[in-house]
Amino acid sequence: MDETEAIQPLRIDSNLWSHRDLLERIVGRWFNIIEEIEGVEIGWQVNLGTNQENADTALASLNEHLKGLSWLAILQEGNPFDLVILPDPPLSQGLSAGQITAVWAVFTLFLTLAGSAWLQLQDSALKLTDSNLLMDAFCWFALPISIVMFMASELRRRIALRNGVDLGHHIPLAVPFIMTPGAPIWPFGIIGFTSQRRMEMMAFNDRKALATTTIIAPLTLILSGFICTIVGFWMTSNVSPHFENIPILVEPGFFPEFILNFLLTTEEISLRSAWLHPLGLAGIALTTMGWVLLLPLPGFPGDRLLSALLNPGQMEEGGTQTWLFVGVLAAGIYILLNGGYWPWLILLALGVWRRFSPESSATPFVLNESLGLDKGAKNRFGIVMITLLLLGFPGLIPVGQLQDWDSGLDTSEWPTEINFSPGANETLDLNLKTIGILEIDVEFQFRVIGNLEPSTQVIWPEGCDAHQHVELTVCNFNNIDAIGDQSLQFTYMMAPLAEVSNRFALQILWLENLDLRTHQINFTSSSTPIPDQMYWNWDGHTATPRYCIDIKLDSELGGNLTIGSSSNQGFTFDNDEVRIVLPFGDDLYNVCINGLFGTHRFAHRGDAIILRATLDDGSIHEWPIHFDIEEFREQPSGEWPANMSRWSHTPALLDVNYIMWIEDAEEETICPLSRVNISIPTDENGSWTLNLTEIHEAKLPEDRINGTLILPENGRILLCSDQQLSWSANLVPSNGSISGTSLAEWWKSPWINYGQTPVNVRVETVDSNMYSDWNLTDFTIEPGESSPDFGSIFVDEPDVLRIIWFEPTTDDWILNLISHCINPIGCSEGDS
Repeated sequence: MDETEAIQPLRIDSNLWSHRDLLERIVGRWFNIIEEIEGVEIGWQVNLGTNQENADTALASLNEHLKGLSWLAILQEGNPFDLVILPDPPLSQGLSAGQITAVWAVFTLFLTLAGSAWLQLQDSALKLTDSNLLMDAFCWFALPISIVMFMASELRRRIALRNGVDLGHHIPLAVPFIMTPGAPIWPFGIIGFTSQRRMEMMAFNDRKALATTTIIAPLTLILSGFICTIVGFWMTSNVSPHFENIPILVEPGFFPEFILNFLLTTEEISLRSAWLHPLGLAGIALTTMGWVLLLPLPGFPGDRLLSALLNPGQMEEGGTQTWLFVGVLAAGIYILLNGGYWPWLILLALGVWRRFSPESSATPFVLNESLGLDKGAKNRFGIVMITLLLLGFPGLIPVGQLQDWDSGLDTSEWPTEINFSPGANETLDLNLKTIGILEIDVEFQFRVIGNLEPSTQVIWPEGCDAHQHVELTVCNFNNIDAIGDQSLQFTYMMAPLAEVSNRFALQILWLENLDLRTHQINFTSSSTPIPDQMYWNWDGHTATPRYCIDIKLDSELGGNLTIGSSSNQGFTFDNDEVRIVLPFGDDLYNVCINGLFGTHRFAHRGDAIILRATLDDGSIHEWPIHFDIEEFREQPSGEWPANMSRWSHTPALLDVNYIMWIEDAEEETICPLSRVNISIPTDENGSWTLNLTEIHEAKLPEDRINGTLILPENGRILLCSDQQLSWSANLVPSNGSISGTSLAEWWKSPWINYGQTPVNVRVETVDSNMYSDWNLTDFTIEPGESSPDFGSIFVDEPDVLRIIWFEPTTDDWILNLISHCINPIGCSEGDS
């Protein structure tokens, strides 16, 4: 042929086959074509060919042939079948092996940093980049997660290949920090586990292949997460790390917690959740991610698995989509009403948006819809899906802050009321554990409120510095934690029935972060009758004082009530009775006694009025009922020498070494456990002055000879020993500073003027049913001088009740001299 001759084009034969004809001839090799399907570009109603055993193998052979032509066939259920020919979806190019390796390496690095941040929360002294911290995070957090997730990705890839689908490896996503560092709510690091290729473009042979491929990755994550969680909790110590901020609490999930309950106590599980071992955190991260993947949200494996379980076409129906949408909204409302954990809200918002996105909510590509899932397989897959969703549920708020993490002792189980039997020998066991997670060391001190009989004994445990005075006993306990087995245990042996007094209380005191905490236990005898209160209630009148108290009656016995002979001077029952009938019953009986003028001053000495109950069965009960001493005792303000006996000893003659001024006189006077230790300046002569108006509390110097105390005009003064034995008094204004030289029988000793100015003393006398010549007139005490000898004017007479007291005022001091004739037949005139 001549090279210059032009090549003529070939003519097209009008009888050549079209694509439709070609495909029809190919389909006819495996199926008998009945007729075309309306509304479909290329499709027919078909029956299985005579030489074919089943539709599944026939469709597989047809698609293998069509694959080379970039077509694929879909067989839909029916009788006859509907067979539709579609162009083969384009297969997106996946990542290369090197790119996959880089993605997983970066993922592992980010997880290492996230695990390091978790460990740093437990000890802020550590740096995020410390090599030991990074190594622990890598070995126990990043590596387990990466291995399990890669294994899940590989299993999914292999199962998909076995079913003729090349899915490639998953792409894991993580953040290199704990989200929202101020209050971390997602410490797991993992934020995604996605497929390389668009799943709606991947063609699965049948629904069983779709279900198997879809469920394998969540199943692997959840089961592996269970194992890591349990092992991680087991490896976590019960000892709290060094927290400086609020710890982050992670919940182990329902099924792991159920298993852990067989290995650990509930308290241990709760505590270890706050400083969980990185392996345990990795397990919870895997379980949570597996559960999230199973959620029926568009684009998630759970949505594809649901499509595989439903009948063909049922997933696309409007009713199904509506119910799924309503379910997501209901879940969102429920979460908002129960804490509003915003990672769950983000997931639900994503699900709502994708549910209305046609591209995102596309159903999976299944070639053989005619095969479907048999009832047994559908039930098995459904049970596995629901079981994994229930067992893997991480909770409404899986991550939160541990409240009261730095709180001290838990006294919620300590008793507040104890009924004891007279003569009982019982043990009180107070469990020592903390509300928070930090270990604490505690020093306990004690106070007794009310009247504790001398015959009542307390046996303290080892570790306590015991003393005959309960108020001087100290008990030390170290390393108290939330699950410890330590206890404050002591035995009390009560007085016998004849010596049982009214109720009393034991107050336990200790410090927590320099804050005083107290717990009071009230002790009441189970015997009746018995006073129901600790002190007399005074009506406040001085001219005609009246004192009342409630008595719990005996339900079967009545009796007579009298005032004890040792304390009946100046006191009678109402209507001047010396005896009243004590009824019986289950109620409280109010008993009141009247006192003569001046008897309210007995409270200054802590006297008790004894009530004696003689019951109908002949038994006798005696109750020495005290006044509330702190309510009555007074201390004049002004300047006082520090070596005066009152500043050196309490009424129990125990040395005191601490003084404080309480501005509010109504405030409870408890000796502080945390005490101020300041240096009081001295002059060149060694003299010092402590002005409690300026310095409200201080430790008294050992050298008190050259010391001076300046007391304010109001409030209350409190003197303390090393522990809780104390003396207190209300401060009253005064124009001078005079005091007796002796605590005992001070009215029989001269008083000394310790101030710098003269003190005028006005003498006021009151005689009741008699006349007394006290032979004493107003007088003045000069600075440094003494008052007249009161012992010369005070004569003991059994028929005469004499009461004497000094009463400071802003103008002068009043010396009250009271005499009452207490002999019913009268006293001789002129007794003095």
